[in-house]
Amino acid sequence: TNHAKPNTDGEIADRLMDELDQTFFSEPTTETDVDEDQPEIEPMDDYSDFRCGFIGIVGAPNMGKSTLLNNILATNLCAITKRPQTTRHSILGIYTDPLQRCQLCFYDTPGVIDTPSYELQEGMMEAVKGALVNSDVLLVVTDLFGSVIPDDAVYQGIKASKKPVVVVINKIDLADKVRIPEEGDEQAMMDEERGKTYSVEEAVQKWRMLLPEAVAILPLAAKHTQELNPGIEALKALLTGGPDVPAGFRNLGRPIDGMFPASQHTIPNAIAKGLIPSGPPLYETDWLTDRSERFFASELIRESLFERLGKEVPYCCEVRIDSFREPREGEKVIKIAASVLVERDSQKGILVGKGGSKIKQIGVDSRIKLEAFLEHRVHLDLSVKVEKDWRRNTDKLKEYGYLK
Repeated sequence: TNHAKPNTDGEIADRLMDELDQTFFSEPTTETDVDEDQPEIEPMDDYSDFRCGFIGIVGAPNMGKSTLLNNILATNLCAITKRPQTTRHSILGIYTDPLQRCQLCFYDTPGVIDTPSYELQEGMMEAVKGALVNSDVLLVVTDLFGSVIPDDAVYQGIKASKKPVVVVINKIDLADKVRIPEEGDEQAMMDEERGKTYSVEEAVQKWRMLLPEAVAILPLAAKHTQELNPGIEALKALLTGGPDVPAGFRNLGRPIDGMFPASQHTIPNAIAKGLIPSGPPLYETDWLTDRSERFFASELIRESLFERLGKEVPYCCEVRIDSFREPREGEKVIKIAASVLVERDSQKGILVGKGGSKIKQIGVDSRIKLEAFLEHRVHLDLSVKVEKDWRRNTDKLKEYGYLK
């Protein structure tokens, strides 16, 4: 067919659009126009039976909240040390169980403190309160010694909450290692006054009294093991609703009085499935967090600071990632430049060490952790700067993400 030659750019454009429409968007006129070998497109999942919710992990400092989350996710997502208050931010950890059609979004929060001493700690407590408000389930983590939540307002808020509460009694592996004070001595009297417990049974019964409406009080040891951790597996089954919640509790051994509410001997699957609300997943099923690699790089460096420095100095340190450069073509190394901020010149001297020995060792420790986390070779350049009183500076705390 002869076409009249278009005379304008507009006519040329119209002609091209007509041809594209005919080629790609016209309906097939006969059965032979349809490619029978083309695979059928799977319908999009309607998520009608999916459940997704937020779980706020709260408790006193040094209860093992971050260790617990790392074990649930089977990865070292959160910085953990033996020192209290290692966690400063509320960190989101995502666990998806496709078989149970469930996604759990955990808030790992800073340890609760009674009276914040400076603006940084106030920001940390705001993160805790935010998790209490935004969570569908509250996961209270304590230890063998029955350590209570220091801030009574936070405890009363949990107690009065209509949200499901699960209590984890952590560190039960210490039961055979602690020295129990002799009855009548000064330490025993102080422990009794504080309500300190020395056995798993005592800790469970104490927390059943403190939170009588708790769905379950679960004793476990949140630590890395080569084999499956029965306590972690029971907790995951409880929160995801299966596949067999009662079996998860049976694997813990003989039930302890107080683990379940009065007149209950276990938690049926149906009750467990009701803990997390119905809804589609909020994150991709292979995601572990919404935080960036830059953020976790700073957390791993800060973890090394806590491990290498004395009692007070790590709490005065903030780590800022100045640059994070992925390998360019032909390169094999991620290049990271980071600054460690301190509040005083004297702290800088301690951090640098004689001849730079201390900061060098911290850099070596951090690089090893970064390479394991990023699964890539890393070149780390660490510097130390003084940012006077940054923990009390509202503008700086907003810049660093501690205050809104």
